[in-house]
Amino acid sequence: MRKKKSLCAYAIPIILSLLILSGCGEEVPNTDIATFYKDSEASGTFQYNTKAGIDMSAKVKITGYLIGERLPGMNDVLEKLNEKLLNDINTTMEINYIRWGDLQSKYALVLASGEDLDWIFTGNWAYYGQEAAKGAFLEIKQDMVRKYMPRHYKATNPQAWKEGLIGGKLFMIPTSTPDIKVNEVAIREDLRQKYNVPEVNKWLDIEPYLEAIKKNEPDMIPISVDSAIDITRPFFYQLAATSKSYFDLFFATSGGSGIVSDTDDPEGKLFKITDPEVINDYKNAAYKIKDWYDKGYINKNAFSNKVRSMDSFLSGKSSIAYGNTVDMQNIFNKVNEQGWKVKIIPGLSKKGTYPQDSHINNGFAIVSKSKNPERTMMAMDLIMEEPEYNQLVYYGIEGKNYVIKNGKIALPDGVTSETNTFPPDLAGFWFVNKNLLKCPENWNDEYIQLREAAKKQIAPYAYSAFVPDISNIKTEVSNLNQVVVQYFNPINLGMIKDVDEAFDVFDERLTSAGFDKVMEEMKHQTDEYKKELMK
Repeated sequence: MRKKKSLCAYAIPIILSLLILSGCGEEVPNTDIATFYKDSEASGTFQYNTKAGIDMSAKVKITGYLIGERLPGMNDVLEKLNEKLLNDINTTMEINYIRWGDLQSKYALVLASGEDLDWIFTGNWAYYGQEAAKGAFLEIKQDMVRKYMPRHYKATNPQAWKEGLIGGKLFMIPTSTPDIKVNEVAIREDLRQKYNVPEVNKWLDIEPYLEAIKKNEPDMIPISVDSAIDITRPFFYQLAATSKSYFDLFFATSGGSGIVSDTDDPEGKLFKITDPEVINDYKNAAYKIKDWYDKGYINKNAFSNKVRSMDSFLSGKSSIAYGNTVDMQNIFNKVNEQGWKVKIIPGLSKKGTYPQDSHINNGFAIVSKSKNPERTMMAMDLIMEEPEYNQLVYYGIEGKNYVIKNGKIALPDGVTSETNTFPPDLAGFWFVNKNLLKCPENWNDEYIQLREAAKKQIAPYAYSAFVPDISNIKTEVSNLNQVVVQYFNPINLGMIKDVDEAFDVFDERLTSAGFDKVMEEMKHQTDEYKKELMK
């Protein structure tokens, strides 16, 4: 019991700090770039000049990758961004994108290619641990951050740097402001009312709605998921709502290891998915998802589909949009203009909770082969923490993508959410300091209530910031991930003939892929991780 209390005691201050940081940004004065670099740690003053020993005489071009779809207005924003970077630090930046549907297949390929590359978006869900173990990322030393990212160093909770450690080393720059968000799902409330379906207030109320859509909307698929991001969501929403909120210790987009823990368990006990203690929970969820798949509620092309559920929903092709508290703001913005009604349902555990985000949920890594790590850090310091830069990459160009009315972000006259070429939060700069952002004027009461509810729904998770060190088990971890993709993802979607037989085969494949060795190593590492948290 004493151990449990210690872990909770660690988590509570983190949650409180997140709640404090969750409001809209304060008015922050712009700083003269030329006088900002760190001069004296003792005095707390910052100067961005030759005293810091930084030579900016050579013009430098840096290249990076974000995740998502390139927005129509990105080229204009990038042009403006480069004007500012060139003026302030004699640098320009090229930004490319890995599309959502290509994330699993292309992330590692981009890093392994011969392409000149300086940085890439990363996070605990976006291959941070896996790629760091391969040597793809440059080790980040604290003195580097102090020297080249003084704003970010000052803005970031010291705990963030600890969260990113792998084997005692840091390979990413985490966000200074973790998101306050939970899983959400949007439904067409107007269609629910039209077909006299009972109210949907939680995930377990969803089935009559799916049935009505299938029966009455021939051009709409009830649930349409893509192959990378939403592919596991129907299953895990069902699993969490009916039993426990299990989370894979090696979770990465559409992959994993088969090692899971209940996010509501403060001790974080580890299980194999097929262990007697948990297998029935998984099977019960699988029976339901298979039933839905057989009835035509789930798209048949999930493994090849690259269109996210939210995009299908907004185009009127599906009746459900999976997302989170943050990105649901775009649902409200666009459906109001289309004359639809929507309702947002949280995807919570049976206890009504969702694991809190860590700082390493969003961030970037410097690629180990980067020729310009220092200038990359300087540019990112501006993008993440300097208000004008921050607002530019998040909201776009003032006067074209947004205007400021009464201190809030609004759309310019004649621009709608549908025609805006740079919608907020969609450009992939999720690691910026969100405390610096102004509140959007079009946040309606329902969305504000959604954000407020999320503050009460997030809960500590024993491994929210745990990053496995796979240096001694690389082959086994890779093999387990392939087993999950090949044998478990079809279970997630109901694309199997027999649930019990599918789990038997999955169990055999996990064992033959080296599961026991990985589990033994993870028990050791998680024990050490928890001891460190309790210090």
